[in-house]
Parts: sequence; C-alpha cells; structure tokens
Amino acid sequence: MEFPSLKERGLDIHAFTCAQCSFCQVGHGACPTYKVKRVDSYSGKGKMLITRALAQKRISKEEGLEGLRDGIFGCTLCGGCEEVCQVDIPFIQIYQLMRSDFKDMGMWPEGLGDAKAMLMKSRNIQGQPQMDRIEGWSYWHPEEDYLLDREGVKSKTAIFLGCASSFKAVPIQASIATAMIMEKIDEEFTMLGEEEWCCGAPLIMTGDFEGAKEFALHNIRKYKELGVERIVTNCPGCYKMWAHEYHEFLDIDHEFEIIYGADFFMRLIDEGKMNNISSDYEATVTFHDGCDAGRNAGFYEEPRKVLENLPGVTFEELPHNKANCYCCGSGGVLRAFDNEFALQINELKVEDIEQTNTDIVVSMCPSCVDFMHGQLPVAGSEKASMDLAVIIAKSLGLEWEGLDEVY
Repeated sequence: MEFPSLKERGLDIHAFTCAQCSFCQVGHGACPTYKVKRVDSYSGKGKMLITRALAQKRISKEEGLEGLRDGIFGCTLCGGCEEVCQVDIPFIQIYQLMRSDFKDMGMWPEGLGDAKAMLMKSRNIQGQPQMDRIEGWSYWHPEEDYLLDREGVKSKTAIFLGCASSFKAVPIQASIATAMIMEKIDEEFTMLGEEEWCCGAPLIMTGDFEGAKEFALHNIRKYKELGVERIVTNCPGCYKMWAHEYHEFLDIDHEFEIIYGADFFMRLIDEGKMNNISSDYEATVTFHDGCDAGRNAGFYEEPRKVLENLPGVTFEELPHNKANCYCCGSGGVLRAFDNEFALQINELKVEDIEQTNTDIVVSMCPSCVDFMHGQLPVAGSEKASMDLAVIIAKSLGLEWEGLDEVY
C-alpha cells in the first residue's frame, strides 16, 4: 500500500533509504519513545521498515497498519531520530504527513478527535474562554490595565502568547515577565487578546492541515490589521509554526519576521538594552533544550548566552544537553494520545536533571516548563522548573503578585 501524502511530496522513498543502522534506537540522546517501549515500531528504523513492507506488500494492512499507527502517534516529534540518522531521513515531516494519511483512513486515535473538537470550539487547546487570554491573568501584573491596554493596539511588534502561556498558571509567568521586560526597555508592543487563536500546531502535529490553515489565516489577518511587522513568541512550537510549518505544510507565505523569545532576549543583551541588571537575585541553574527550540529549530547558544550574562546565575549543563537533550515527554500531542506513556518518558528527563547540582531547571518552552513543574515533585525532586523569561525578570529586579506562590 501507499501513503498518498508521502508519495505526493516524494518522501515515500525514505522507507527504502533507511540503513537499518539502529542509531535512532541507541544513539546518544536518541528516540525517547523507544527507550521506554523497547519495541521496534516505536523507533524511526522500525516505522520505516513497516512502511517499506507495506509498500512491497510483504505484509498486509491487517498485519501492519495498526502497529504502525500506534508507533507514528506514539511519538513526541522530538527530532532525536533525525539528529542521529546516518542517511538524513526527515522523520518529523514524514510522521506528520503519515498522521494525515491515517486520519484520511479513519484511523485517527479517538482522543485526538476529542481534542480537535474542543480546539475548534474554543479556539485554544486548553478549552478555556478566549477572553481569559489576557483578562484571566492581567491582575497579576503590578499595573493590571497595562496589559489590557496592549490588546489590539497598532504596533510594529507583537507578542504571540500561545495557548499554554495564556491559560496555565506556570507558563503565564513567562508572559508577564516578557511584558514587563518589554515595558522596562520601552519597547512598544501589541497583543491580540481574545482575537489570538491557537497557532494550529496541535492540528498540524496530528495531520489535520486544513483545520490548522483556518487558525493560521485568522491570526495573520488580525496582525496585518494592526500593522504588525515582527512577532515575538516564547513558545518554540508556535515559533516553528510561524517560521516554518505554515509554509511547509499549509503553503502560506507571510511577511512577518518571527523571533523566538531566547533569540529576542539575546539581541537585547547584544544591543546593550539590559546592561542595568543589578538585582541581588542568585540561582544555580541547568538548562533543558526543549525539542522544538533545540533540535527542531537550532536555538542552542542563545539561551546560554542570556544565562551567562545574568550576574547572579551559576550555570551547569545537563548530562544530556543541546542536540542530545532528552525530551521531557510533553511534545507531539503524545499526552492526548497516551498520557501515561508521556509520564514514563518524563522519568528519563527527571533522572537526567537529578544528576546536576542545581536548584532550578530552566527552559524556554511553556509545555516543557509546565510538565516538568508538575512531574519533578512527583518524582521526589526538590528542583524547580522555571522559564528563562522569568529568570531574566528576576535578575532585573522585577516583581509581580503571585509569582512565588505559583512556583
């Protein structure tokens, strides 16, 4: 059998180019799903071999499709397989296209259908009222009206919050921190508020490209109405969508400059706009390279440069870091497909973190920060999980209501 989406893009050949080297199973920092499952179909090699066998009709659909489906959706899309692949197979793109084909075959996991229904109804993956995208947390800011006054104003710079950073208490702290840092450096900006819809990443990651396009076009239209020229986002998943996947999967080309938060903060340091860091804040930290920020976008040095320029911060690398960093388990909408599996993957991450002599694991991915915040204490760890933006704000001496209580 064939997978139409792969054939259309000329990617079906990769099922035959896999060298069966097993690097994606045992390479340093490689596939976390295989590390947990120890089943070949959960590795890149295994999925390519089953796809090849189906194409060659060496196994029947009844024998191979269900297992392949579970392997394709039982993946965090972390990119660990791509990082170590000896023949440069674009696994993440292939998996997302195959998820689309499984959807067309009526083999979409039930939980994903429920998640899509909620997303289409509420316009955010949390299923919360859209009015809460700013109003739900603006009272934490020292000047509540300041955030509300940024909603829908014309500006060349926009902050795209993303769903997690709008509705979940821990990631919201990074949104407040970013807004306060912008205010401190006199950077004018706008936010869409309840007119900000999900970037569409959950839909693209599950193979629903048409559904994602509706969300993308809405946000693009709203930003154009406000005269926006550049969009800053702290969420690497949102960044990847805006910077790459709108074009790659949806054939959308927009003219916005898309800036990932860590890169934005590094630019501020390079421009001398944060030379007045003089608070007495001190912390010993390590850094988690979220998969979309690290392997899938290449932002390794930017967050480290920021941390190095915070005078009270002492930094120590994780045993597995940068391109070899372990996935935390929260990516690829795996939690909607198999949450228990995601928790098992996170156990590997916690073990890695516990090997450091640090108090805080810093990241700049709202999903990673929130997931680790919940799971570290469950595993008996006393380390905190905190967003890079919050660490910067603390180093600048910025304070707001509820910060300590949330952490």
